[in-house]
Amino acid sequence: MAHLGRADLIPSMIRIVIAEDDPGLCELFREQLSLVPGFEVIGEAHSGREAIAIVGRLNPDILTLGIDLPGIGGMEVLPVVGWCSPKTKVIVLSDHDEDATILEALELGAKGYIVKGDGTNLEKAIRAVQRGEVWARRRVTTRVLDQLIGLARRTFQEAGGEPAP
Repeated sequence: MAHLGRADLIPSMIRIVIAEDDPGLCELFREQLSLVPGFEVIGEAHSGREAIAIVGRLNPDILTLGIDLPGIGGMEVLPVVGWCSPKTKVIVLSDHDEDATILEALELGAKGYIVKGDGTNLEKAIRAVQRGEVWARRRVTTRVLDQLIGLARRTFQEAGGEPAP
């Protein structure tokens, strides 16, 4: 029979890096997240170049990523994070609320997308993404599923299948 030590009962910390071009907002996120049990903010970046460097060095569990970072923007950072730190899950925090922008971020590897100021609970989003879920607006996830279903239908039809009633 295996013995569980005390350390086995304590859930591991979720290690977070914040990449945000607004220093005040970065500080606010750091303060909020540092108060959450099980969260540890291990770094901050204020440009795309800094975000890539710190993620490559620290390999966080979660990167919260602003799109409008100076130099290398957030959309350009996304695929690089997937390459330099494959275990890091990215949640985009942005003022941009267009469905096309959200879909692009998800296609580039983001696991979550939060529009700043929309009242989303960042703690819930981080926990969901850490569990392997995708976090985005319902209408966006519905649109993605509709696109996937359409692609599956076209693929099935091209393979000689009959469309389902």
